[in-house]
Amino acid sequence: MKKTGVLAEEATVWYGIVRNCLLNDILGFWKERTADQEHGGYITSFDREGNCTGKEKNIWLQARQVWMFATIYSNVEKNPAWLNLAKTGRDYLISHAYAGNGRWYYLLDENGAVQQGAISLFTDMFVLMALSAYAAASESTEDENVIRETFDRLDQNIRNEDCRDTFPQEYKAGAVSHGRYMICLNSVACARGYLDGDKADELIRFCMDRIFGVLGHGDDGIIHEMRTLQGEYIDSEEGHRINPGHIFESMWFVLEQAERVGRPEYAERALHTISVTYQRSHDEKFGGILHMLSDNGTDEQYKDWNAARHLKWDEKVWWTQAEALCALLTSADRTGDSAAWEEFKTLFLWCREHFFDPDYGEWYAVLNRDGSPRMKLKGGIQKAAFHIPRALYQCSCILKKYVAETGDCDAQT
Repeated sequence: MKKTGVLAEEATVWYGIVRNCLLNDILGFWKERTADQEHGGYITSFDREGNCTGKEKNIWLQARQVWMFATIYSNVEKNPAWLNLAKTGRDYLISHAYAGNGRWYYLLDENGAVQQGAISLFTDMFVLMALSAYAAASESTEDENVIRETFDRLDQNIRNEDCRDTFPQEYKAGAVSHGRYMICLNSVACARGYLDGDKADELIRFCMDRIFGVLGHGDDGIIHEMRTLQGEYIDSEEGHRINPGHIFESMWFVLEQAERVGRPEYAERALHTISVTYQRSHDEKFGGILHMLSDNGTDEQYKDWNAARHLKWDEKVWWTQAEALCALLTSADRTGDSAAWEEFKTLFLWCREHFFDPDYGEWYAVLNRDGSPRMKLKGGIQKAAFHIPRALYQCSCILKKYVAETGDCDAQT
């Protein structure tokens, strides 16, 4: 059915804006400086001007960038530079980061020595995404065995409530957390072409059932960060925490997969949850999306897991805004809701004004509530070429559908 409405009318202009931001404003920063020519893999720690501030290898970030560069090569721009960048990270993962038996190290120093071992299921999930994206981009079969090994171990560990390898989330007996299920369903969906499809879909359904049946089982559209396995409250700061960024991210993951895996009711709930979360988290006074919320009005009690970074509940954090952009545009596309489209545009322009650094490129990491920069670094703890370019990539894919109908441009995204 032909797309109509204000989104369709404005899609061509916005497609050009989003694509330019993706390839030039964001990836342009990383393309020329992230490859570690001396030690292999990627440098991901940079100050505002793009100077390297450290060469340790967080395998989360190594894997995330492999996925990003391979995906850009496959679906946006067939420039060999993107494939070469993806190969740089892929080779490092295989040669340095594999702990064996489907598990992956978390942190290596600049010389490749292990600093923290297989302590995080999230590392395994991001590597699963990375290797499958690289296999698709390179049309290579050499990693298929390790992809399947990683999935098989992940399948066991995600279903094991006693698995303690949940860093940076603290393991708590009898509790389940949102993050493990949301990232798992996306990583498995990304790797599905290299897995047993039925087994992959079964795990995706399991994760969705946990998200909506345990962590968000009410009608209020709230997804909690932590609950008991029975869906009951845990009376702690983390138990009352509502993480807008995680919710936006989780819901657009669900919208991509729900109908395909036989859970269409979750698509409707995801759309409702995006709307509710935006209304709760959008800062009406200063703009942008608040970092954290609480279900009991004690937002100011939020405690960052990384004490050195010390994020506050009312600050504006790069990845939260990126996931909100993706969720809002996905919602506008699915529903035809002009309000969601306007919310997307408003947030995009706010981010452009406050996060984007016109002098040196990329986004600042953290803003104060009023939109002034607090952390101007461009890469570091969990920040690399992932959340922002992934959101821009996803948004460009949505807008491309509308542009393709008009024939206004030869959209490569």
